[in-house]
Amino acid sequence: ALQNLPLREAGYGRWLERFLKDQAVAGPVASFPEEERPLLEAQEIQSLLVVPIGVEGQLWGFLGVDDCQRERRFSGEEEAFLRAVAEALARTLELWERNRWLQGLLEASPLYVARLDEEGHLRYANPALRAAFPQGLSLPVAEALAQPGRPRLHILRGKEVVEWHLLAVPGPGQEVLEVLALGLDVTEREEAQARESRWSTFRKNLLRVYETLMAEGLSDSIFGLILEAALDTIPAAQAGSVTVLMEDGCYHFVAAKGYDLEALRQVCLHPEEPLSLTGHSEAQVFTRKDLERFNARLDEKRRRVMEEAGRVKEIQAILSVPVYLAGERKAFLYLDNFEREDAFTPLDRELAQAFASQLGLLLRRLELEGRLQHLAYHDPLTGLPNRLFFLEKLAQALREEGRNLAVLYLDLDGLKLVNDLEGHAAGDEVIRVMAARFRAALRPRDLVARQGGDEFLVLLTGLREAKEAVAVAERLLEVARLPCPVGERVYHLSTSVGIALGEPGLSPGELLQRADLALYRAKGEGKDRLAFFELHLQEALRREIHLLEALREDLEGGEGLWLVYQPIVDLATGRSVALEALLRWRLAPP
Repeated sequence: ALQNLPLREAGYGRWLERFLKDQAVAGPVASFPEEERPLLEAQEIQSLLVVPIGVEGQLWGFLGVDDCQRERRFSGEEEAFLRAVAEALARTLELWERNRWLQGLLEASPLYVARLDEEGHLRYANPALRAAFPQGLSLPVAEALAQPGRPRLHILRGKEVVEWHLLAVPGPGQEVLEVLALGLDVTEREEAQARESRWSTFRKNLLRVYETLMAEGLSDSIFGLILEAALDTIPAAQAGSVTVLMEDGCYHFVAAKGYDLEALRQVCLHPEEPLSLTGHSEAQVFTRKDLERFNARLDEKRRRVMEEAGRVKEIQAILSVPVYLAGERKAFLYLDNFEREDAFTPLDRELAQAFASQLGLLLRRLELEGRLQHLAYHDPLTGLPNRLFFLEKLAQALREEGRNLAVLYLDLDGLKLVNDLEGHAAGDEVIRVMAARFRAALRPRDLVARQGGDEFLVLLTGLREAKEAVAVAERLLEVARLPCPVGERVYHLSTSVGIALGEPGLSPGELLQRADLALYRAKGEGKDRLAFFELHLQEALRREIHLLEALREDLEGGEGLWLVYQPIVDLATGRSVALEALLRWRLAPP
């Protein structure tokens, strides 16, 4: 009758207030308030003792005893006994409630929970464990049994990586009751740690590449450095190579590890031939069958080199990574495995792509430095080497050959007329035309450079005798005389050539000065001709410079100059008809 009874609404609010204060309800029913008696009297209860039951600090219910025979009051000892029973019941309820929630937690937990006997057989496995290991699992309980009460850690590696904590639960006398096992799937954590370790290796190896480049400078060695770093970072890569698109429009091998690079350098791959059967733009893995299809497209000579020097028949998987520069596929990084087609993981592809990106940046820098070097060593108007480049090559030739060379100093005759009539743009066009003619008239091993203005320099090497230099100079004179159309006009220009032969002990500057003196002589003798340097030319130049300096000093000092008058006589009459005024100087040659 008291089941599911709303105490306040049913008239038992007094009971509830007392229970909340941890007080008992006791005594003869006849002494209870009138609203409480009907239900009790209907059950023929004469006397009643009821105590509250509290679970975890909250009122959970009540426990009571009644006497249907007589009216009576209950002693303190009886109330104390009933409270003790209620306390025992409360503790039992607490354990039951905790067990119910724990069971729910275990059932819903993503952690793996198991109870095992001393032989390792499962007594209990929560749903997460049963789903992950439907065939069951074997755990090393022996270590846990050896030290009851102390958790033992065990890492189980398979398709998943699980971190197990095993605890042998001791009973009375340290007898083991069972082994509890708690497992945590740490696959993602292990993968993250492995991933971070690989990227750390990538950063370390890349730093080493840049340190080497800073110490040695940027050069073609970058290809080998990047390849070595990639092989060290990606364990599945057992060999590799790098191909680069060259000026001939073909890809050439520039670095290789595990292969014969010198032999592979002979192979020229057209843009449609490098391993990009799918036109891929990012890292992609190809298998042995793909390689067979690729190799079948090559001619017999290149196919033999690829099979012998490139070992393509041994490769099981190749990680091919294109390197783009300004939208153009400029190079390929190849990483190879000889054992399995599935050797490369997605992380391997990411790392290879990162190396390719770095290679692209370095290629861009190499290209920019090449352009800067070209600008530093070449004339922007004609594209010819400039004076700096010429002097470096001349110094090298003097060290290597000494006498067997000659320097030609050229000066265009008549360029000023073009500039005056047509403007400097037309003059620049004439210079470009003459530069192309001079370049075409020379032997393959000869060098022509623009000195500046309308002057050019030519370096002839490998000469056996002086007349070879004369033959080249005469060809240059001939091509300079050819008509040169500019705009609506056709100009006829010429050039003067000074020649200086190499001698041991001469510096580049001294040899160039000799050629300049010879040019001065050629122009003084009427232009459109050649002249050789002779030692007296140098002495004559020194005398001329000395006279000019002395004349300047006398003009500034007002000394050493005087006027003389010479009569002009009429031969028919013998009479003086005029005077000729002459300025005399103390150092003037007779």
